[in-house]
Amino acid sequence: MKKNLVYIYLCLAICLLEACTSTSTTTYTPSDDPTVDVLTLANDSFPELKKAVFKVEERIDTGLIYNVDSIQYGTKINKVVPKFVFSGNVVSAAIIFTPDDTVAISGGDTIDFSKRPVYLHTISESGNHEKWYEIQVNVHQTDPDLYQWELLADNIFPPQFSNQKAVMLKDTIFLFVSNGLRSVCQYSPDGKTFVPISGPFDNFDVQNTLVHNDTVFCLCNGEIAMLGSATGGWTKKNIDDSLPFTVDRLLLNFVYSYYVYDEEPDSVWALVTDKSTGVPGVATTADFSEWVFMDCLPADFPVSDFAAVSFFSPTGRPRAMVIGGFSAEGACLNTRWNMEYESGAGYRWENFSIEQPDFTSISGASVIAYDKHFLMFGGANGENNVDDVAILESFDEGMNWTEPDSAHNHMPETYTNRAYQSVLVDSNQNIYVIGGKSRTLVFSDVYKGRLNSINW
Repeated sequence: MKKNLVYIYLCLAICLLEACTSTSTTTYTPSDDPTVDVLTLANDSFPELKKAVFKVEERIDTGLIYNVDSIQYGTKINKVVPKFVFSGNVVSAAIIFTPDDTVAISGGDTIDFSKRPVYLHTISESGNHEKWYEIQVNVHQTDPDLYQWELLADNIFPPQFSNQKAVMLKDTIFLFVSNGLRSVCQYSPDGKTFVPISGPFDNFDVQNTLVHNDTVFCLCNGEIAMLGSATGGWTKKNIDDSLPFTVDRLLLNFVYSYYVYDEEPDSVWALVTDKSTGVPGVATTADFSEWVFMDCLPADFPVSDFAAVSFFSPTGRPRAMVIGGFSAEGACLNTRWNMEYESGAGYRWENFSIEQPDFTSISGASVIAYDKHFLMFGGANGENNVDDVAILESFDEGMNWTEPDSAHNHMPETYTNRAYQSVLVDSNQNIYVIGGKSRTLVFSDVYKGRLNSINW
């Protein structure tokens, strides 16, 4: 290597001497500036390399050239052609030193940036000044499309508590379980340790629970229980008996705050029944004090065991989807009801199963909006058999569903497919899959997952 280096510098000295002894009558002043302005990389097999933007930091001794945003995972950088732009436009020498080689850059040379350190030595065109730089080419070391799943906790409640529902309030998990005779409430700040707290009611349908405006709400026999934090107590209020309908089940939380709708506050939607006619419908409330009857239920709308999710369209419109469940007649549905609010036009309901009927009847599924698409976990068919697929995904707001690439998103070997699990997302985009059951088993575990690139 030393002989090669001596030869390189000898050739450069000869070139400089010839330039200085030229008999040309044209006056030319060689540049004294060996500073690097721009570095770009090229490799025809990895076109993403051309998009990498490098920052040049001048330092007292050795400067640093590096890309702030890491290059796409899997990109090979062992045979890369570097291109430099210099402040003085021309330098007499640009020599790269790698752990295995020394190369005088002439325009088409390939460099191995996969081994560090890599140094660049530049000499100004005049030969009077030089600079050293360390070059760091950063490539993502983890697959951005990979979901990392782990078992966080197990046996968090006794197996006889087969009815379960968990909600997320300010990154704290609140878990409600019931055995049909009594209900138990627990909370957890991390999904690992669960601490018992007083419950809202001695016994109630734990599915009748949701979070709205930083408060947990539980409904039981016309009474609402409210909890603002794990350290606070429950506050209860009766739903107005003078309403022309009974409030039967909490449906979903419809959120408008992403997009400005002055005439509509964030609201809770609930399934109700007209007291005089017995006709089921939907009513909304902002604070559980005043209620507004919206509409009668469409045909084939579920009244229990459905999955519900609120989200925003790419244009910021508030939307919600209700998937599967059982009808008032007890039929397991394959419906996907999409609800959208348009300013000045009100609400619009559409059943996606009419346009795309190839969707199984399902109950006890859980759906979340995550990374600009939907993830649906678990569920059972009309015969109460758990689905063979643990996760489905939709990239068109619930119209079509497919199984994700198992190389990127699959549950651990310890996970057993189930229905009636709770799926939550915290502010750091961690996904929690909690509990659930099958025809013969009750699950009391917690799995945590996350997409590697969710916050890149």
